[in-house]
Amino acid sequence: MAHEDTIYGLMEELVIADKHIIGDIMAHKGIWTAGVSAVNNSYKALNLLVDSGKLIKSENFYKLPECKSEYKEHSQLLTKAFAEIIKFNPNCRIFREHTIAEKGLRPDGIVLLSKDGKGVCFILEVMNNESESYAEMKRRVWESFDEATEYLTKLFGTIPPIPYFDIVTSDNLKTYLEGL
Repeated sequence: MAHEDTIYGLMEELVIADKHIIGDIMAHKGIWTAGVSAVNNSYKALNLLVDSGKLIKSENFYKLPECKSEYKEHSQLLTKAFAEIIKFNPNCRIFREHTIAEKGLRPDGIVLLSKDGKGVCFILEVMNNESESYAEMKRRVWESFDEATEYLTKLFGTIPPIPYFDIVTSDNLKTYLEGL
């Protein structure tokens, strides 16, 4: 196996995933044939990463050692959304469930997509059990966070600074990405 580094890089972005998600991304990259081949090859590589202590294996998923999630519905939906983002822009950078203590924020994801020196930053919220009013409350907190672009610039270490960001829900992620 020569793709453990690539898969570990994916796991650093996803944090938690199953062999099917990893196989799908690897097939999308053209590394393995889609379907059973990609899943089986991913399974082997993920297990090698477990053997080396880089990942933890549970019954149906793999995760980074510091991850506390048990890969329930919300976590699975978030991983699937991140997988779509990675397939859309392999050079993306993702922070999963990053806490901004001073504002009481813990977005599902903070994403930076970049290509040819240009980029777009967005906050991703997965909407599986959240009400629209809860999502609106989170949106208002972000909109009232005067230093948000400065915070995001520091988080990603970007030059030039991030001038703006979008707030995207899983419900409209596909449309959002298609519009870029």
